[in-house]
Amino acid sequence: MFIIVFCIIFAMNKVNPNLNMILSFKVENFRSIKDPLILDFTESNRIKEDHLPYNSFKEGKNSLLKSLILYGRNASGKSNVLMAFKALTYMIENSSDYKVDQSIDAYEPFRFDKKKSKESVNFSIDFIVPESKYRFNYTIKYLEKEISYESLHFYPEGVKSKLFIRNKGKINYGEYYKGSKKAIEDNLLNNQLFISKAASSKIKYLSEVYLFFTRYFYVSTIHDTEYDKTVIRAFSEMMLSDNKLRSNILKLLKAADTNIADFDISKNDSDNFKFPENIPDEIKENFIERYKYNVKTNHKLFDNDKEIGQEYLDLEEESFGTKKLLTIGSLIISTLEDGGVIVIDELDKGLHPLLSKMLIKLFHSKENNPKNAQLIFATHDSTLLDNDLFRRDQICFVDKEFEGGSILYKLSDIKGVRKDVPIDRWYLSGRYRAIPVLSELNLEL
Repeated sequence: MFIIVFCIIFAMNKVNPNLNMILSFKVENFRSIKDPLILDFTESNRIKEDHLPYNSFKEGKNSLLKSLILYGRNASGKSNVLMAFKALTYMIENSSDYKVDQSIDAYEPFRFDKKKSKESVNFSIDFIVPESKYRFNYTIKYLEKEISYESLHFYPEGVKSKLFIRNKGKINYGEYYKGSKKAIEDNLLNNQLFISKAASSKIKYLSEVYLFFTRYFYVSTIHDTEYDKTVIRAFSEMMLSDNKLRSNILKLLKAADTNIADFDISKNDSDNFKFPENIPDEIKENFIERYKYNVKTNHKLFDNDKEIGQEYLDLEEESFGTKKLLTIGSLIISTLEDGGVIVIDELDKGLHPLLSKMLIKLFHSKENNPKNAQLIFATHDSTLLDNDLFRRDQICFVDKEFEGGSILYKLSDIKGVRKDVPIDRWYLSGRYRAIPVLSELNLEL
């Protein structure tokens, strides 16, 4: 199974970006996705949504969407669409460390078709990176222990040009490829991506692409307390030196009506931790890392309705929703600051629908999203199906065909859906499909 590894590099290694954006992402033969499925960030030409002018932006000849929302019944494949992003970014960042004959963690083909279960997993993504502002296309196909195909193209002067194509072990280079070839090829294993192996060689265009996926592309698909604590620890360290980030997160907590007036972060001295002599060093190190920072929230203290001071709470004493808001909010604010791409499974988990809307609106704001950061997320919250929040081409539905394969279509693909219809009620009534077909349940009690 694909190993989900949390990587805080996205937040901890910042440079000065201008534009990082996705145009489209195609997935085939991955988990529940049997046939090619495309997530498209370009505006639909079929519709006009003039009342939402900042939900999209112009980039060259393209009009791109700032967010996409995915709906679908349980087990429809919503999370698998997002996991495809995770698989791609994970492989780019980690495949250079694979050993000889090591299985590729992210090889999870569609298992309900005998032929497909033995074929390659295929990803293809079109995107723009800041340094060159060129459009790129990166495509990979891989089996359990082999990268069967890998290519990188870009569009200087608007014309598609090859940087390299790797097909069945042979690599063919384009005229724009300038840098090491033989040294990389000689050390490239069948299960390693060329783009990953070449990252340390500082090859023009390839380095930009590698940084796009490892620094400006963040995928959050994990839902547990330890994950939240890891994120909060990472951002606690950042906020000790980044006053703007600290100020923005505090503004978010206040705007969300959490009653938090301020918060304090202090770093615990590792010398102050006392352990029994027989405790292994690894356990000591993990404990010290886990409690490296002390976060306290400040609340107003009253006596007979008169404010008399402040009361301090350990962050652990705050509600689940407040800690979740701090986790997701920190990731979102960092993305908005960088102009990156963030993918979140169940953004609304633990949050009130109004808080979810507030976070989404940050991406649709000209002032709060000046670098056109993009958000992709899955949800079951039908209250977010709001004509005043999303364009019809931002709303995606994921459903399953009879054979079990996931399909994706947009609300804008469905004819006859005007922009003033009650989308949430129509969706729950089954007009757009992608909802569970329930049968009467009789228990034996």
